[in-house]
Amino acid sequence: MKRGTAVRVAAVVVLAPLLTACSAEHDPLFVTGTAAKPTLAWRDCPAAKGDGITEAALYEWDDSSTVDDPGRTLWHIRATHGKTLSRRIPLGTAPDGFTTERPLTATLDPGTTYALRANMASDDQISGFLTFRLEQLAPGRVVFGESDAESRTDYDARDDEEFGCFTE
Repeated sequence: MKRGTAVRVAAVVVLAPLLTACSAEHDPLFVTGTAAKPTLAWRDCPAAKGDGITEAALYEWDDSSTVDDPGRTLWHIRATHGKTLSRRIPLGTAPDGFTTERPLTATLDPGTTYALRANMASDDQISGFLTFRLEQLAPGRVVFGESDAESRTDYDARDDEEFGCFTE
């Protein structure tokens, strides 16, 4: 890994918890599905009823990318009405009630790193950010945190508090 890349990756790892709820080890945003059909998703927090994704964007992450400037925007959607919510969104689509700000016209490449950013309805301060590669996706696996990948079973077994999901 190049030195500049290592610094940027370290910055993402350090800043990612600041983008989410306090004391969270990982943000609740994750990618699931397959390389052919990736889906962004948000971990369900039992105490956050009626919450969901209201905005999402996909970026092409490169050597000059940072959390504040994640690269070229490939796809961007936004809820048309503030109360429109979704917890699972196939990349490149706009669920009912969402407006496509930038359609996904590029074919995603397995050798490219991508960044995802999503905002939640519950609070303008609650957002998720992660990087991933299509080669990390497979049925029954998720990519979360900063490119951490594991089985869906192991992911679901993690304590909700690791994702900022607190009961109070």
